[in-house]
Amino acid sequence: MKKIINLSLILAMLLSLCACGAADRNAPMEAPAAVNAKMEMAYSMAADTAAEEAVYGGFAVANSAAAPAEGAASEDGAPTENPDKIIYSADATVETTDFDGAVSKIAGMMEECGGWIESSSINGSNYYNMARGRVSTRSANYSLRVPSQHFERIMTELSVLGNVPYSHTYTENISAQYYDTEARLTAYQTQEQRLLEMLEIAESVEDIIAIEEKLTELRYKIESLQTSLRSWDRQVSYSSIYLSLEEVEKYTPEASVQPSYGEKLLDSLEDGLAGFVGFIGDLFLWFVGALPALIVLTLAIFAAVKLIRRRRNRKKAKNEAENTK
Repeated sequence: MKKIINLSLILAMLLSLCACGAADRNAPMEAPAAVNAKMEMAYSMAADTAAEEAVYGGFAVANSAAAPAEGAASEDGAPTENPDKIIYSADATVETTDFDGAVSKIAGMMEECGGWIESSSINGSNYYNMARGRVSTRSANYSLRVPSQHFERIMTELSVLGNVPYSHTYTENISAQYYDTEARLTAYQTQEQRLLEMLEIAESVEDIIAIEEKLTELRYKIESLQTSLRSWDRQVSYSSIYLSLEEVEKYTPEASVQPSYGEKLLDSLEDGLAGFVGFIGDLFLWFVGALPALIVLTLAIFAAVKLIRRRRNRKKAKNEAENTK
C-alpha cells in the first residue's frame, strides 16, 4: 500500500511539472532554486520507495550471529536465502628434509585443488658454505590461494610435505557488512531506475541537469559498492595460506613430555660435542683453504729475515774493517 501511494505521489509530481511547462511556454524561466527543490523532493520520495522495496523484497541485513552456514537448510527444509560469508586464512611453517620434493609437491597440490601460487620466494645456499662442505639449508615463503571448499583438506595435507611445528587458522565472518552493502546496492539501483524514468519525461534543461547530477552521484556509489562486493566474493571463494618452508637436518621434536634434568644434561653434552666437532672440522677446512696463502707468507717472511741478516753481516764486516785501520 505504501509503495502505491509513493508511486502515485511521484507520478503526480511529474505530471504537475510537465503541465506547468506546457501551460505557458512564454512564461519566464523558473528559478534554478525552485527546480532543485522539486528535484530534491522527487528524489527523496524515490529514495524512500527504493528503501522500502529493498526491505520488503527480502534484502534485509543478515544477523552475523544467527546467519546459517552456506548450503544449510531452514527448519522446514527449504534452502537458506542468505548463507554465511566467511573469509578463511592461515599461517603455517613446515620443516622438510627433502626441499626439492616439497617444492614440487606444493605446485602439485595447487594444481590438483584448482588454486594457485600468488607469490613465492626461495633462499638457496651460497658458494661459501658449499665450498667448505657445510650443510646447506634453504628456505621458501609462499602465498597460496585455494578454493574455500578445499581449505581444510590442504591444511591437513601440509603434513605430507614434512613436519608442521606451527599452524594457525583465522576466520572472519563478514555476513553483516556483506548483506548490508548488498541491500544498499539494491536500493541505489532502484533509485537509479526511478531517476532514469524521470529523465525520459523531463522537458526543461534545468530538470535534465539536476537529474543527471543525481545520476552521476548515484552511479559512483553503486560502482563503489559493487567493487566491495566483488572483493569480498573473491576472499570468500578463495582462502589465503601463507606458508614458510624450511630445510632441516632433523625435525623439531614434539614437546609432549617435559624432559628430566638428566635428559637436559645429556642433550647439552651432545650439543656441546657436536659443536666442538663442527668447530674442529671448520678449522681444518679453513687451514686447508688458507694453506696457499700461508706458504707464500712463510716464504716472504723467510726471504725478509735472510735479507736483514745479510745486511747486518755486511754492516758488521764494514765496522770491523774500519776498526783494524
